[in-house]
Amino acid sequence: MNLRPSPTLAAFVLAMIGILAAGTFAPTTARAEEPLPIVYVHGGAGSGAQYETQAMRFASNGYPNVVRAIDRTSSSSATLNPMLDAFFDAVMAETGDTQIYVVAHSLGTSLMINYLNSSAARSARVAKYINIDGATGANCPGNPAPVNCIGVWGQGNPARIMGANNVYFPDFGHTQTVTAPESFAAQYKYLTGEDPATTLVLPVPAGEVQIAGKLINFPANTGLDGATVHLYEVHDATGVRKDVLPVAMFDIGPTGEWGPVAVNGKKYYEFHLMRSDVDYEGHYYFQPFLRSNYLVRLLASPVGSAIVANTASGPDQSAAVLIRYKEWWADQGAGSDIMNVSITSPTWGNQGPLNILSNPAVGVRAASKIGLHVMDNGSDKVSTLAPVPYFVGQIFQTGVDIWMPATTPPDGSIRWANAPRGDTSRVQTVNTPNWASDYHRLSIQFNDYVQDVNSWVQCKQTKPSPCK
Repeated sequence: MNLRPSPTLAAFVLAMIGILAAGTFAPTTARAEEPLPIVYVHGGAGSGAQYETQAMRFASNGYPNVVRAIDRTSSSSATLNPMLDAFFDAVMAETGDTQIYVVAHSLGTSLMINYLNSSAARSARVAKYINIDGATGANCPGNPAPVNCIGVWGQGNPARIMGANNVYFPDFGHTQTVTAPESFAAQYKYLTGEDPATTLVLPVPAGEVQIAGKLINFPANTGLDGATVHLYEVHDATGVRKDVLPVAMFDIGPTGEWGPVAVNGKKYYEFHLMRSDVDYEGHYYFQPFLRSNYLVRLLASPVGSAIVANTASGPDQSAAVLIRYKEWWADQGAGSDIMNVSITSPTWGNQGPLNILSNPAVGVRAASKIGLHVMDNGSDKVSTLAPVPYFVGQIFQTGVDIWMPATTPPDGSIRWANAPRGDTSRVQTVNTPNWASDYHRLSIQFNDYVQDVNSWVQCKQTKPSPCK
């Protein structure tokens, strides 16, 4: 799948988008070198999804090469280094380039440093290396000579370095340091020698959007072989499917890959996961896909997962996990996130709205929580909003106790309304049916950037506009 934009389209987009938003940057000098493929290497308990927003921003700027992400299935260099060899070589074979750029985060930086130092052949594959919020070093890694590198740093000690070229964002969370627009601007400038024309995820005409990705076991990142995924368009106000038949069906193989499939960039969708190895089904919901996204990840729990064992479930309650690749903060006062949950249920009566991030212990800034598990812990039909001990103790995960009344089949809906820190006036909303958790589990992913379908209005008001 070749995702290089045509030169004409790239030039047109770059010409049109320069004034779209605050935080937009004017181009400076012409590129001094041919842009190479970009590969993202994630950290612990992560996946390629943590780079999906930046991949769309590169595309929004007409970046004339591919952006890929490897989903690591090992942290052992003996296993991983040959895996990286094969992945990097496959990307270069696809594009015809002889080198790549690599962006690594957290644990991924230590693994990439080992890779770059392990042999001259491996070091030669990488033309530039971006080291985000992970391993430190006075010199860039490389064998025998250092690879051109930059360090990008978030919360913590600003004295951390990777080589002589470093950028600091001390107010950013650990994962936010990967996904933020300011981080994108620094990465883009380093790789291309010029400022990006925009840091927006630029919307495209709704009929031109494609999505693709993987269904993978969390956190192993192995494909969920043998599963089936159906894609449905849903009503934005309820999450209820618009049609009986899905708009697409995917039989998942060993790699977990699915797609690409065309979707409408102004509509909402449900991914319905069916598998024979567990007794429940999965339902995944996202905000509208404003432009093509090839790094969508559907995260599933393998058989015997402690996540499943520690999730309260039953025929009269829903259970969900909320994912955002920008940390959930609940302990920062006015600088915290707000997540209001409202439930409509003729059977049980309406509930909420309740801000499930009102308890500071649920989202401690220093703990870097990006997965928020929501359930009736104890199954007592009482919403205490207390943290769920098991999930609070897991890396990058947290949990909160709230009863969300449910029935089979669903008799109502759950409204998830995220007022993100830094811009709480622009609420991000996803609605889902109130699936009962004895046989159904919910996953809702919110964008790590504050744009929704209304960004079409902003784009179309630009004169002349690239949004038709």
